[in-house]
Amino acid sequence: MNTLIIVIVGLVFAMVLIVAVAVMADERRLRVAERVQRLHQRPRSPLAEELALPFHERVLKPLFGKFINAIGAMAPAEALENARAELEKAGNPMGLNAQSFMTLRVFTSVGGLGAGFWLWTNPAVSDTMRLALAALAVVVGLLAPHYILQKSIEGRHAQIRKALPDVIDLLVVSVEAGAGLDGALSEVVARKEGPLVDEFRRLLGEVRVGKTRKRAWQDMADRVGEENLNALVGSLTQAEQLGVSIAKALRTQSDALRTRRSLQIKEVAAALPVKMLFPLIFFIFPALFVILLGPGLLSMTEVLGALGGK
Repeated sequence: MNTLIIVIVGLVFAMVLIVAVAVMADERRLRVAERVQRLHQRPRSPLAEELALPFHERVLKPLFGKFINAIGAMAPAEALENARAELEKAGNPMGLNAQSFMTLRVFTSVGGLGAGFWLWTNPAVSDTMRLALAALAVVVGLLAPHYILQKSIEGRHAQIRKALPDVIDLLVVSVEAGAGLDGALSEVVARKEGPLVDEFRRLLGEVRVGKTRKRAWQDMADRVGEENLNALVGSLTQAEQLGVSIAKALRTQSDALRTRRSLQIKEVAAALPVKMLFPLIFFIFPALFVILLGPGLLSMTEVLGALGGK
């Protein structure tokens, strides 16, 4: 019996070993075939790469982009500069540039005015609602792009504020381990994701092409426009000028950020009772009154009706 068990175990082990060897050999064969195929492929010229694209990618999309940019370029230079700064703060959502954003505002404004005029002249709309709906359509058409952009900026700033303490902690660990500030930033870029990491990646690229570190940090702070990041940049610049330890400056900023976040959370929690007052008064209390006082009122009505009948 023991001999039979040993033979079965040996056969199972041999089968597992054969399957493992076969899988490893197959993976090696696939890797070799992939390398051979890659070697046999000839690199295509830029013209061949472009011709391989679909017609709408080669012709229609560039023409449409030029048309959109040409319309937006007619805007005043100050408006274009403000739009460019706002889009930088929002992280250039949907790949928009200043010209395309101004064109979008023109289209939405014209659409809002057209919708307002249609609502104003439409006889199917009642006279009492005509003015309100037309005004709403015009306001939405004029302000919708700017409102959406501001919300994008607020959302991106919120993501940066949320990620900043953890990123600073990783910078502190890397700097205390002996890495320089640029090396610590490279470690953060390799391990983290998000808008803040994208800005650090851009900062490292600017430093590598020759921009000074101080100027690159300041440009990032101006580009993002988030107060906590501005404080971090100011602290690092001051530490570099005065010769203070970078790790100590980073740790101080991390503690300050966490304290500020705790105070903001307490402030939001303190404002909740006031914000809940109106829903309680207009929605919850009436339902409670109906549930609690309704049966009693019905009983009193029946009693009073019976007494009146007598």
